[in-house]
Amino acid sequence: MRKRLAIVWGSLALLALLLGYACYALSIQRGQDTVTRIYQTDQNGTPIISPGPITLVGKVNHRNLFQSGINGYVLTTRDPLSTLLPRRNQTVHLKYRSAQTTAELRKTLRQARYLQAGTQNTATPVFQNRQQRGDATTYGRISTSQDGRIWTKLPISYPHVQLSRPSVWYANGRLTLIDGQDRYWTTNFKDWQHQRLNFNGADFKQGRVQAVFPGTTRSAVVMVRGIDRQSSRAKLYYGQLTKTGRIKAWHALQLGKLPARQVAGMSLIDQHLYLFRQRGTQLAIYRANRLTRPVRLVGRVKLNHAQSQRVTAVNLIPTTKHRYRLIFDLTTAEKVQKQPRYRLLDRRFKAVGQQHLLVTDYLWSQFQISLRGSEAYEGTAKGTL
Repeated sequence: MRKRLAIVWGSLALLALLLGYACYALSIQRGQDTVTRIYQTDQNGTPIISPGPITLVGKVNHRNLFQSGINGYVLTTRDPLSTLLPRRNQTVHLKYRSAQTTAELRKTLRQARYLQAGTQNTATPVFQNRQQRGDATTYGRISTSQDGRIWTKLPISYPHVQLSRPSVWYANGRLTLIDGQDRYWTTNFKDWQHQRLNFNGADFKQGRVQAVFPGTTRSAVVMVRGIDRQSSRAKLYYGQLTKTGRIKAWHALQLGKLPARQVAGMSLIDQHLYLFRQRGTQLAIYRANRLTRPVRLVGRVKLNHAQSQRVTAVNLIPTTKHRYRLIFDLTTAEKVQKQPRYRLLDRRFKAVGQQHLLVTDYLWSQFQISLRGSEAYEGTAKGTL
């Protein structure tokens, strides 16, 4: 009798255990989701990827698919997330440093043929090479390239401040970003110094940087758009920016009938200044043979996009002696940012071949490209100012 009772009670206990496990499994399947927010920042607290933070939503004890690795960076804090999703909502802060040493980063910058400064919108995700701008949160980025087609972001700790239209200048181991009226520079690629610059002249006010072109190792040519004090019209001015942030003298560009506010971008190649203006589905190219000379129309390039889309950044870089790469980005009327594109141009600025997507490791929001090194603009700062 006792043996039978033991068997019955044992069976009931096993059944209860199985029922309990079934209920537990069912509760996991039908239970509420847990939310985990993950912030991935560099040593300065600047977001590294887009969008940020990453939000994980899933059932308790389901597999955690998040991978903490970021290309070019090394995690410096412990990752508290396990292989299974937690029972409670939580916020995780992960910090990273560059995987390259200071010497390796300097070598990367020295050996790069082209340098790009731009911004990355970390507020919204990127789908199919497109990103809704919305309330954009844009941080500065720098990329390098050898051919002007494939670009790699420099894996450093960036200034923890939002930038809008930065330009980059690298010389003598000092990396400089200039945005609007602010200058940021670093020598160890982590700690940034800041200086507020005065880009107002005797003839203009409200000067804001449009581009910076490396001149010598101690100076660069800075282009600003300002308001003429007499006519109240927008004009473009240039001056020699010294290492200390001082402008020696300001000069007005001779734009002729080209409206300064309609200039979508500019490039300086072999002391020739190129300016770009969108006219419907065409991009007009203007050139001044020297900064002191007037600009004139030298070509028109048809872009493969709808007229309702706007070119918000454009640069021209040389690829060979008589070939150029025209790089530009597009924004739709719905404020959707598209992956930058390029077209090859011949010596007469006629398009060659088809329009292609630029190869980048993040979607550029704004950008300015220059040839790396003072040799690309040798004589510019001395001979034209």
